[in-house]
Amino acid sequence: MWDKLIRSMFQGNTKTKIFLWSIFMLGLAAVAMLVFAVALGLPYLGMGGIALGFLSFVTSQSVSIDTLEKKRQDKHKSRKAGDSQSDPKSKKPRKKEEQEDDAGDPRSKERAKARYLASLNQKSVKKLLKEHKVVQQHVKIMIDSYAQRKLKQVPAFAWRTEDQLHVLVLEGHANEFEIPLEEIKGIYYEKNVEADPEKEYAPFQYGTFIAKLFSPFLPEYHEHTNEGEISYRKHLFRVGQDIYITNTSMSNMMSILPHVPFLIDDSVCRSERFDEYFKELYRYSILCKNQVITLEGYKEQIEKTLDSLLVAPISAREFVQTMHAMARYHLIDRDNVTKYSQKYRSIKHEPGRS
Repeated sequence: MWDKLIRSMFQGNTKTKIFLWSIFMLGLAAVAMLVFAVALGLPYLGMGGIALGFLSFVTSQSVSIDTLEKKRQDKHKSRKAGDSQSDPKSKKPRKKEEQEDDAGDPRSKERAKARYLASLNQKSVKKLLKEHKVVQQHVKIMIDSYAQRKLKQVPAFAWRTEDQLHVLVLEGHANEFEIPLEEIKGIYYEKNVEADPEKEYAPFQYGTFIAKLFSPFLPEYHEHTNEGEISYRKHLFRVGQDIYITNTSMSNMMSILPHVPFLIDDSVCRSERFDEYFKELYRYSILCKNQVITLEGYKEQIEKTLDSLLVAPISAREFVQTMHAMARYHLIDRDNVTKYSQKYRSIKHEPGRS
């Protein structure tokens, strides 16, 4: 027992030491006062010594050594448990916000993109173009999605070098990537893609510099009603494998990729009922409806296609069928039918033609 007390006085924790040394000092003071009271004949000093001795006794009985040691151990365990909770390897689930950040929360990414785009101005954009050595003949486009690089609804600058298509996208930061031209086999039409105008392209609904710069390239939305429910669609164009751009970006993209064919994979283009003259004009009508070419540009293409049809190696019956099909699908109007039917008859009645 005495060994334990002495050891605790010198090796215990701070509270244990204070407790034991306080009792020791109180006891020592009580004994000293009693000795001096007897030696000097001072009864009041003796009563004070008795009071200190009683206080020392009561204090010593209030808490045991074992209790103090137990508290010390409990505190150590508590600190250890706290350390394990703060340890990154702890299995205790973290807060939802931390998990979302680590997992790349789409909402956090969108907020970061919105902040970055809002921070850009004319001076900073010029600096970016200079840093990435963007050529003067670049164009602006809006990328609706690019799964390979996890891009969604981001503005971009595009330009072409001898064998590469370069794209500088503005997401949470400026990021450039290249695609070999030989890998771009065509530009494809993607019709009636589901859309939500209220949620899409949120950073471009404000009056920032970038919003004004790229607002002409936002997609056009089309309203559909099905059994009383309203939904929205948009038309996109796919460049190469999986870069989807808005319909309003297609004109710029075609200007830097003039030799890449525009292709449509639908029931009309797959049908054997229509010849290549019909399908060619059908493709141009799609481009006109999506503002890739102007109405005047489309009318010029009508004349080019019909002029080619006049001298095509087909029978009169095939010519009439093609003209009627074009009119039925509203690729040409009745004036075109009348005009070119007369031209066709004039050509066929020329001397030397059968």
